[in-house]
Amino acid sequence: MGKSKIFRKVDNSTMLKALISALLIIIIEVVCGILILNAYISQVYAEVYAERSEIAADVAEGARTVLGENAEYADESVQLELKNYLAGNIHGDGCVLFTEASSGRIVGDGWILEGNLGDYGITYSSPCVFEMNGTPYIFSASRLEGAYFIGVVDNFQSRQTEIDGLIANTVVFLIVCGVFVLGVFIFYVNWAGGHMSIAKHCYRFTVDGDNNVVKYNHKFRSDFGSLNQLDFDISKFDNHGYNLITINGANGQKALSFTVNKRADGKYSVCGDEIKNSVGSTVNIPAAVGASGAAEKVRVSLSGAYNDFVHRGKRTLIGIIYIINLQKIGALFGKDMSLRIQRSLVERAKTKFEFAYELDTGRIGVACPDGQRLNGLVAAMDEVIEYLNQPIKLEDNLFTIETKCGFAMCDATMPSGDFDYAMQAAEAALQRVLDSKVADYLVYHETQKSVYAKYFIKFDVKKMLEDGAFEMEYQPQYNIKEGRIEGFEALLRVKKNWDVSVDTFSFISYAERTGAMVQLGDFIFNTGMSFAKQVEDKNVRVSLNVSPVQLMQAGFTETFLNIYKKHNLKPGSVCVEITESFLMSNFDETLEKLKILKDNGISIHLDDFGTEYSSLLYIKKLPVSSIKIDKGFVQGICKDKTSQAIIKFITNIAKLIDCTTICEGVETTQEFDMLQVLGCDIIQGWLIGRSLPPEKALQIIDTFDYEAVAAAKNAGTVSAAGEKK
Repeated sequence: MGKSKIFRKVDNSTMLKALISALLIIIIEVVCGILILNAYISQVYAEVYAERSEIAADVAEGARTVLGENAEYADESVQLELKNYLAGNIHGDGCVLFTEASSGRIVGDGWILEGNLGDYGITYSSPCVFEMNGTPYIFSASRLEGAYFIGVVDNFQSRQTEIDGLIANTVVFLIVCGVFVLGVFIFYVNWAGGHMSIAKHCYRFTVDGDNNVVKYNHKFRSDFGSLNQLDFDISKFDNHGYNLITINGANGQKALSFTVNKRADGKYSVCGDEIKNSVGSTVNIPAAVGASGAAEKVRVSLSGAYNDFVHRGKRTLIGIIYIINLQKIGALFGKDMSLRIQRSLVERAKTKFEFAYELDTGRIGVACPDGQRLNGLVAAMDEVIEYLNQPIKLEDNLFTIETKCGFAMCDATMPSGDFDYAMQAAEAALQRVLDSKVADYLVYHETQKSVYAKYFIKFDVKKMLEDGAFEMEYQPQYNIKEGRIEGFEALLRVKKNWDVSVDTFSFISYAERTGAMVQLGDFIFNTGMSFAKQVEDKNVRVSLNVSPVQLMQAGFTETFLNIYKKHNLKPGSVCVEITESFLMSNFDETLEKLKILKDNGISIHLDDFGTEYSSLLYIKKLPVSSIKIDKGFVQGICKDKTSQAIIKFITNIAKLIDCTTICEGVETTQEFDMLQVLGCDIIQGWLIGRSLPPEKALQIIDTFDYEAVAAAKNAGTVSAAGEKK
C-alpha cells in the first residue's frame, strides 16, 4: 500500500527529516519537563522539611524548659509529665518520645506510634514522609537529652495531594505539547507534500462549479487580476495529467500548462505555469552542452562526457529520452517543427541532467554524474518525467509531449565501464518500458540484469556478415486475377545454426539503433537482387524492405542504384517497400529519393497502409505502384463490415490512381474469397505460403496451384507449398 491519505505527496527524505525533528522536539520537551518537575518537587520538600525541623526543635526546647535541662527521661513520671505538656500544647497530630536504640525505639505508648520507628520506614535523622493506614504523614525529630528524642508527626495529605496534582498537570502538559508537536509535523508534511508539487508553479487559483475564480495567488492576480470567470469548463479537464489552456491577461494572451485537482467541496484547485520556449527557428543547439553553460563542461559527445565521469571514478546515470509522439507531430506540422520540438526538449533536459545530447530523431541522450543533482534525480524521478512531459509552445502552437525513458545506473557493480555497455543497459531499460505500455521510465541496475535478459542483446553484425550468418527467404505473393505467383517479399533471416535469441524484427531494430543497418542493408539488397535476376524472366518481381535508417542516408539512392545496375536488372523486377509511418514524418526528403528510384525502373510499394495518418494527398504525390493493406484489416474480415468497407474503399481508390493492392496476412480461403469480392489484386499470407528459401521459392513459381491449396485447406490438409499433384 502507499502512504496514508493524511499525507499529500512528499518525498521520503522530507518525511524522514520532519519525523526526526518531531521526535527530537518531543524528547527534549519530556526531558526538560521531568527535570523542571523534579527540581520543583525537591524544592517543595526541602521547604517543608526545613519548616518541620524548626517545629521539632521548638517542641524540644519547650520540653526542656518545662522539665529542666537535666530531666531523667527514663523515669516514667517524667515521661508522664512530658506527655501532659505535649497534650496541652498540641503540635501537629501528635508527638512521640523515642531513643536511638533499635532504630528508634518508642518509649511508652508513644502517644501516636508504637514499636520502633523503623517499622514505619521512618528515618529520624532527617525529616521524612511515611504512610500509616493509607494516610501520608510527615515526621521530624529533635534531640532532648542523651539518647532521647522528641518526634513531631503531622498529617501530610493536603500537601501530598498538591504535589500529586502538580505531577498530573505536568504529565497532561507534556502530552498536550507532544500532540501539538505531532500536529505541527502532520501539518508540515501535508504542507510540504502539497508545495513540493505546486511550489514550482507560478499560478495557483481555485475555481467553483460555475467556473468562477474564487481564490488566487499573487502571481495570478498580477497577471489576470480582472479575470473573474473562465470561458471554459474546468470540470472537463484531466484530473491527473497536464492540460493546456490560453487565458487573456494584462500583458496579452498567455498559454498555460496546468493540473486540476477536484476537492471534496466540489471546487477545483488549479496549478500551472506559463508555457515559454526560448528556442526559435534560427537557434542552433550544441550537441552536448553542460547545463551550467561553462566552457570546461562542454563535451563533443555524450560518450565523451560519460567517459570523463567514469575516468574520475564517478557513479553515473546515463539514459535515453524517447519522444514517442514526435513522428506524429512531424506528420502534421512538418519535419522542421518536430526538430525544433526535440531541441526544445534538449534544453529542458539540461535543467535536470548534467548533459543532454541529440542522438537521432526522437531520441535524446542524457548523463548525470555522482553528486547532489544525481541524488535529487533519483529521489524525485517521477517529478522529473512530469516536467519533461509538460507541453511545449512554439510560435502559436501548443504541443503535448509524450516521452518514455530508459536509464542505467552505472557504478562499480557493472562489469565494464565501457560507454557502449552503459548505453546498451539504458536501451534495455527503454525497450522494457516500451513493452510495458504502463511505465514512463525504468532505471536499470546491474543487479537486475536477469530481468532485462531479453532486452540485453549485443551482436557484432559486421562479424556475422563476414561469417555468413544471414540468409534471405522469400514469401510468395499471388495475383488473384492472373492466377499466378506474381512476386516475393524478401525477408532477412538469421541462420538456424546461429544462437540468436531474438526475432528478426528485434534484430533489425537493434541494427538500426547501433548503426549496423547500412551494412546489413547492403547484404539484403545484393542477395535480394541476385534472386530477382533469377526470376525476372518469369515476370516475377522481388520486394525489398528499406529501413528508415537506410533511406535517410545521404548516399542511399546512389548505393541502391549501383547494386541494381550491377545485377543488370530489367525495369519492374525490383520493388522498394517503405512504411507509411516513416513516410509521413519525412515526406519531402523521401519524395525526391523515391522519384529517382522510380525513374530508374524500380517500383514503390507503400507498406502498412491504414495504420497511421493515411492521406490521399500523399498517395497522389508519391510515385507508388502498389498499396499494401495491413493484416489488421484482413483478420476477421468475413464478419467485420467496417473492415470490408475500408478495404473496398482502398481498392477503389487504388484503381483510380492506377495502383494495385496487396493484402497481407491472409490465412483462410474465406478471407481469400472475401478479398476477391472486394476487388483486391494480390494476396500475401500463410494461405499462399510462408517465407521460403530461394530454391523452393523458384519451384513454387511453376508448381503453385491455388485450387489444390484451397481444397486441401478446406479438407484439413495442406500440400507442401501448394504444389500441383
